[in-house]
Amino acid sequence: MSESQPGTLAALRRTDPVTGPSTEDFEYVCEYDDMVLDEFRSVEIGGREVCVVRTLAGVFAIGSKCPHQAANMCDGAIKGTMEPSERNEYHFAQEGEIVTCPWHGYEFSLRTGASVGGALKGRLGAYQIEVRDGAVYCSPRRIRPERPARAERPARRVGE
Repeated sequence: MSESQPGTLAALRRTDPVTGPSTEDFEYVCEYDDMVLDEFRSVEIGGREVCVVRTLAGVFAIGSKCPHQAANMCDGAIKGTMEPSERNEYHFAQEGEIVTCPWHGYEFSLRTGASVGGALKGRLGAYQIEVRDGAVYCSPRRIRPERPARAERPARRVGE
């Protein structure tokens, strides 16, 4: 695996210092080499239980409770998902970026915590991860979800 491929330490050392929390806010999780691929580790970060996992796509941290009925997401399976496609065509994507709820099978993005395909209105908390000097650190603050841009309404005419 080259240094620039997903899952390598070099690929995981990306944090936007402008938009992300400061390095001092991050809490130690474990050593990177101690993480088993696709196996969650439950840790307490900022007083919250957080599920941290290393996949081929990177290292991710999510909230521990499913928004549907509070299943423990550390018991969920790491996988990919089927993307919308034409009839009789099947496109599997996002390998290592999806966690499945262990109780009801709802899928969530490890990157954003959002429900795949909008199946649920709720989302998992997603937390920023940093890998520094071979150690994994997690921010106690959730990543803010992207909000869709509001559609502009046409100007109303007087008398309408």
